[in-house]
Order: sequence, then structure tokens, then C-alpha cells
Amino acid sequence: MPNQKIEKITIQDKEYPKLLKEIYDPPQELFFLGEIKAEENLPLAIVGTRKVSNYGKQVTTELSRGLARAGFTIISGLALGVDGLAHQSALDVGARTVAVLGCGLDNIYPPVHKKLAEQIVKSGGAIISEYPPGTMPLKHHFPARNRIISGLSLGTLVVEAPETSGALITAKCALEQNREVLAVPGNIFNQNSFGTNQLIKLGAKAITKIEDVFEVFNLEPLKNQRKKIEPANEEEKIILDILSKEPNNIDEIVKKSNLDAATVNSTLIMMEISGKIKNLGGGNYIINS
Repeated sequence: MPNQKIEKITIQDKEYPKLLKEIYDPPQELFFLGEIKAEENLPLAIVGTRKVSNYGKQVTTELSRGLARAGFTIISGLALGVDGLAHQSALDVGARTVAVLGCGLDNIYPPVHKKLAEQIVKSGGAIISEYPPGTMPLKHHFPARNRIISGLSLGTLVVEAPETSGALITAKCALEQNREVLAVPGNIFNQNSFGTNQLIKLGAKAITKIEDVFEVFNLEPLKNQRKKIEPANEEEKIILDILSKEPNNIDEIVKKSNLDAATVNSTLIMMEISGKIKNLGGGNYIINS
């Protein structure tokens, strides 16, 4: 990472995270870039599959942004899929996020998230590892890394996880550490929902909105912080009346709006640029949170 010196603390140092120190097998030393804190404000792990579905993308973004706005510190593993979305969503609302790696901090993995790691550090967050510089991202490092993700957190929220997902290892670690386990229910026919639905059957708290998380941690619900989205013109008004949190395909929008395809397309582009809507890919759009 450009112009960044990797620092190290030991379990004896006062800056060492207090929650992590409480677990059965805390790392004796931590390497970090950015700002490490002994006490985070409402640290919550948000994890899930690398092969995230459109549903998972929408849920991760919605919950991570809402919780980050509410003052939670988002903890995750910088992996592809849910992890990266959780970090980015926190950054999008100017909140603190911490990434835990399974390799040396001079060897960001996955490499495609090198810029994301830089943004986390630059924004006042941190990237952390128990592995010294020069350590490669070996497969057996990641299950060990997961105990740190859960250990830094008051609880672990699993968004999507197939039967063999590493996110389920993080949830298992959280249980062993006597921390809360939360899960987002999903489609029973989707393999990405197998792990989360199974966690709920075993007693994990089902999370369908951020208020559910407040309830788990006995927090006062927030006042509605969302600003009403104001349309810039009549075309935007028509489209906003059609869109919701459920994805709508552009063909469906054209049909319902009675506007021509070119007008719908250009209006959607301007609405996406202004942050009023979100493009989920494949011509599918939702209202932005």
C-alpha cells in the first residue's frame, strides 16, 4: 500500500482490541494499517458468500448502509461478494469499517480489492492481520482469520451462505465466543440461502431490517433518517412511482410507464448518476437506500 508503514501491537498493548482479547485463542500480535482501536463503537461482523446473488447484493448494501449510518462499525474479511459489499457500503455513508485478512498486509488478497483496502485505511478505518508481512494467502489461514472477525465483533450477521461457506465458520466462531449470531432468511430453493436458513433453524436471530439488529443489542430505534427522493421532472416522477426495493426490469418499467424506451433509458441513467436509484445489473433497478 503506497506510503503506508505496517505497524504491530501485542496483546499486552493498551490499543489491543478488548473484545478480541476476551476470546479463547486471541492472536498474540496484530499487524495493521490505519487506525486500530481498543474499543470500537458497536462493532458488527457482516459476512457471506463470495458468489453473492442480486438479492444478496441488495440486502448487504441496504443493511450495511443502514447499520453504518446508525453508528455500527462494520467488520468483515475483504473477500469478494458480501464482504467487499459490506465494506464499500460503510464507506459510501462515511462510516468506519475494519477488514481482517488471512495474509500479510503487504500482499492484499484478493488483489482486486487493493483499492478498497486503500479506501478503508484512508477513510479512518483499518486493515488487520495476525500474519506478518510476506505471508501468502494460504487456504488454511482463512478459517483462523474468521475467529478474529467474530472476535472483534459483538455479533456476526450472515447474509448469504451455501452449505460449505466460510461465513458459517465465522458464525460457529461467534457461537463459541458467546457472541450473537444473526442471519438473513432467503429463498429455500436457492443454495446461497441454505446456510442462513439453517442458522435460523438452530437459533440465530432472523434479520429482515436494521431495527431487528437494534432489538438484538437492546438499542433504541433510530428516527427515520432517509430523505424523501424528489423527482427532477415528470419522467422521474413516473419512474419513481414504479420502482421499489424489489427489482424492476427496464422492459417492465417501459411497459408500466407508457414512456418510450429511449426516454426511460436516459432518465434511468440520470437518476442513477444522482443517486436516486441503483442499477443491479441485467437491466434491473431499485430505489436507492
